[in-house]
Amino acid sequence: MIAACAAPWWWMARRLVWLVPCAAVLCGLPGPVYAQRSAPLPSGQMAIVLSADDWPPYIGANLPNNGILSRVVSAAFARSGVTVRYRFMPNNRSLQSARNGMVDGSLGWAPSPDRLQDLLYTKPVLSARMVFFQQRSHVVSWKQLAELSGMRIGITIGNYYSDEFDRLVRQGVLHTDGAADDLSNFRKLLARRIDLFPIEEEVGLFLLGRHFSRAETAKLQHSQPFWLAPLHVVIWKKHPHGAELIDRFNRGLLAIQRSGELARLVQETRQACLRSAQPAAEPE
Repeated sequence: MIAACAAPWWWMARRLVWLVPCAAVLCGLPGPVYAQRSAPLPSGQMAIVLSADDWPPYIGANLPNNGILSRVVSAAFARSGVTVRYRFMPNNRSLQSARNGMVDGSLGWAPSPDRLQDLLYTKPVLSARMVFFQQRSHVVSWKQLAELSGMRIGITIGNYYSDEFDRLVRQGVLHTDGAADDLSNFRKLLARRIDLFPIEEEVGLFLLGRHFSRAETAKLQHSQPFWLAPLHVVIWKKHPHGAELIDRFNRGLLAIQRSGELARLVQETRQACLRSAQPAAEPE
């Protein structure tokens, strides 16, 4: 995800069934899974499973409608006769399971050269405003990413932060310090173990409001956006119905955009997610 809501694990007759290659089974190894239609679904209907990780308010097992992005994705697929179920797992596993064909696909990912090797991308669904959170007492001013050389930048392992960011890291201009999840990076930022933490603006504010005290949140602020990241649905590249699923989704997305349903769903779900967020308890 750039990123990243109890997780149901469905294996039902009226969905795509995953068949593990015999050789992998005999060897006891987890081989790639090949999607086959277990039985024809009525009227051209399809049912798929998308992997997802907690990335509130866009995606979350405990969010209303599984979050803003999940609701929009379900609605767009539904317009084209596809039922979606979400399987929630940690950030790296979520993306990797889609790349390995363990699920039909995933959602909320920006394209990168590496990901394009294994995944088909739909049209962008929403855009993510990527910003840097930092200490209010140590504000870093910048106009170009290269000006952040020398700063300790916390990143969440498995996330992608733009082509330019990646290039500057490879060139040794930007210096990063990885963590397993976004909350860990916020804790490191508050402890001054890093100087900057890049994250989607709304996700960062949501996590701070839910998991940190007001006093802690007041110590931080965020920068202007450094990247408007496109958020896509991705489908396993070797999926036998991959091209059809991409086409169905794109047609459904266009339909809800033109009807105004997309804007309504985003607004309704955002408000519902904000109401569901409970601030962290204040220390006594």
